[in-house]
Amino acid sequence: PPPPPPPRPQRALSKSARSEGAEGAWKQDPAEQLAVPGGKGCEEEQGDWPPQRRSSARTSPTERRAGPCAAENGERPGSAPGSGSASGSMSGSNSDDEIIHFSWQEGMVMNSRYHLNKLLGDGTFGRVVLANDQGSNRQVAIKIIRDVKRYMDNAKIEADILKDIRQADPDGTSGCAIMYETFTHEQRFYCLVFEPLGASLYDFLKGNCFRGFWMQDIQSFAQQCMQALMFLHGHLRMTHTDLKPENILLQSMKPPHADRFPREAEWLRRGGPSSSSKGQAVGGYLRPASSRIKLIDFGNATYEDEHHSSIINTRQYRGPEVLLGLGWDERSDLWSIGCILMELYAGEQLFATHEELEHLALMMRVIGAIPAVMLDRASPAARDGYLTQDPRTGRWRLPWPERASSASSERHVYSQRPLLEQVLPEHVVFADFCRELLALDPRRRPDAADALDHDFLRACFRD
Repeated sequence: PPPPPPPRPQRALSKSARSEGAEGAWKQDPAEQLAVPGGKGCEEEQGDWPPQRRSSARTSPTERRAGPCAAENGERPGSAPGSGSASGSMSGSNSDDEIIHFSWQEGMVMNSRYHLNKLLGDGTFGRVVLANDQGSNRQVAIKIIRDVKRYMDNAKIEADILKDIRQADPDGTSGCAIMYETFTHEQRFYCLVFEPLGASLYDFLKGNCFRGFWMQDIQSFAQQCMQALMFLHGHLRMTHTDLKPENILLQSMKPPHADRFPREAEWLRRGGPSSSSKGQAVGGYLRPASSRIKLIDFGNATYEDEHHSSIINTRQYRGPEVLLGLGWDERSDLWSIGCILMELYAGEQLFATHEELEHLALMMRVIGAIPAVMLDRASPAARDGYLTQDPRTGRWRLPWPERASSASSERHVYSQRPLLEQVLPEHVVFADFCRELLALDPRRRPDAADALDHDFLRACFRD
């Protein structure tokens, strides 16, 4: 077992101080992922790769099927930058969003050592600029937070967590993004200095018309994610709480290389290009220069001994224990990784939904029946919102399909296949790995260390 974590200094701000609205509703939008290491690192070398993310309204499989797929309150996980909306019902005034980003110029020097080179991207909370560090003769990505108090407070909370990670992982081998330092520019702009990274796994999927990754790459991603979670859960006693393809970045900024997509026939059989890309040339398939990855966005990470918000995660990666109000722990991250891996395989979200009842019905369709003990222990809010009690037995159940919001919703759930049927026969060991991570009862999920012993991570794949 890993050694106990070093003593942790008290943070200047509590986790509850980050939210000015609904509990747990403060979430960064996917556009903000450019405000961490990475972004468009390869774009100049490889034309339009990776896709632009400066204005990010992520298109989901549900959007392709029947309109916008909301994360909370009718909104997608990625609201347009500057809209004042993040994933969740973030309260805020429009006046905050009228405050412009830091005005940078090529050649400008920050903190007496960082020579700014080019803009990597803008997000709701700030902008990221690639720079040369004259002190260490290396490239860095500087996240410059907008001059808005609540944005700076949130950035300082994340910086404290990143400092804890760096202290526990000085060599940067944990699989978590490295933050070198923080500073304040002109007493107004709080800045975080990161290692530069490449495109997110979501950007890569999008650039390949959502055709999924090679199984060899998925296997590598899975192993690295388990190793990173073993560090976070075991050493730091921390849960990430917002794992999704946008928050997993390729380490390499080198351009991808052309290759064939080994599951092209299956992809075409399932429908081929999404409606968002129909009418456009599909183009060739690209494979990452390296499958090395890093986890990013620790702004919502929660230590074991801290207050646990009732709502965590972007909706499509949220576990049943959260939906049912049962409380959660680090095993909620394992659920998120199971959803992510299936998405990296199929190119589409495993649970494409925007409402709780449909979400739980999808889980039952894909994974199996929700254990009765979980339904019986559901919170009063969950019972009132999307459960019903059997008058004869007194047991709680999911009122599906009688309370489906529409015929379209009912058809969507019915169209889903059980998990093991969603992969090719030669990849059943992969589906079995995901099935273990996606155990509906969180007590039955393996911890990250045990997951590393699964046969999937030792299997040999030709694709």
